[in-house]
Amino acid sequence: MVFVSSLTPPEPPKTTALQNLQAQPHRLFFFAGVVQGLLFVVLLGLSYTGLISLSAGVGFYHAYALSFIVFTQFFAGFLLTTFPRYLSRPSASPKEYLPIAWLINGGGVLFIGFSFVSQLYLIVPMMLILAGYVKLCLVLLDFQTKSSVTNKQDTTWMLRAFALGLVGNVLFIGNTFLPLSSLAIGVTFYLYLFFIVILVSQKMMPFFAANSIQGYVINKSKLFVPLLCAGLILKVILEALSINAFVADSFLFSLVTYELIKWNLPFRKSPAILWVLFLSIWWVPIGFGLFVVQDFSALLGSPIFMEKAPLHALALGYFTTVLIGFGTRVILGHSGRTPKADNYTIALFGLIQVMTLLRIFAGLFPQFGYLHAILTVGALWVIIFAIWSKKYIHILFEK
Repeated sequence: MVFVSSLTPPEPPKTTALQNLQAQPHRLFFFAGVVQGLLFVVLLGLSYTGLISLSAGVGFYHAYALSFIVFTQFFAGFLLTTFPRYLSRPSASPKEYLPIAWLINGGGVLFIGFSFVSQLYLIVPMMLILAGYVKLCLVLLDFQTKSSVTNKQDTTWMLRAFALGLVGNVLFIGNTFLPLSSLAIGVTFYLYLFFIVILVSQKMMPFFAANSIQGYVINKSKLFVPLLCAGLILKVILEALSINAFVADSFLFSLVTYELIKWNLPFRKSPAILWVLFLSIWWVPIGFGLFVVQDFSALLGSPIFMEKAPLHALALGYFTTVLIGFGTRVILGHSGRTPKADNYTIALFGLIQVMTLLRIFAGLFPQFGYLHAILTVGALWVIIFAIWSKKYIHILFEK
């Protein structure tokens, strides 16, 4: 009896829910990103209705907070998990990523508080968030420099996008003293947020298809990413100078459309967890197509007012769908579950598309209850993330 018990492995040490949350970077950053996202969108909605008054401009609040306090945390959770795999390196340790989380979320809480006081005071939380962002960049760069993997092309481009995000962050801080808002938003949205999401998409979506669908062959253009970067830089420069961006938008629309046709992602043969992602990336040519129509109509002297409909086709239709899709895969896969999308999750993805269409409609036809449409979109954002959280967030606290 004594001999048998000596071979029995000891019970694993007990851990708290907080320790489980902090055990892996995707757990901590996904949870923090959801909480911050819900909080910021609720406050944004209250500001639109006039129930609260923000000292910071609504546009500034919207652009900066969602970029560097919400989306950056989802990027951190995903890339701190996948960079070691891409580069054959050990996983990030809590000692490396916990300071990032504390700086970004501590800055996020202060950002909310100071938004009711003065835009000048926002420099303090923005500097904290910048420090967390720099730390994140250094951790990712450390994976890159210490890796012996020969092909680092994708991770190199991702690091360049993060460097451009650093530029956007600094421009937002500098906007307190100089009129840099347009350039800050352009650099941040196109050269950081959009560029990161499409870099991950072009790496992972064809890879997932090849691994899941027998007979599918990856067919990507070698020059797609460099040409895309050049087109995005041109767009940002033209818009910052208030010059019609028809040339840049036409180029980006044609480039992305051609590339997606070339990929020929197998929608019908794919499981739901994949085809929702494959559909989401088609919001990119839709978004740039709307930009082309807007630009061309302006050149003809009869501008078609679209407000921010093209931009939200990208931010809601593309970013949000990809964010939920990749987030679901990572949470399920890293908890030992099979990554799949059941009817509950598919309905959630459908709701994101409805939200996107409603926001586009609000931009195209603002005369038909613009404010009500915007508030409905904000409410849908909250509902979508609340529903998603109800199903998946508890997994982040499990051992």
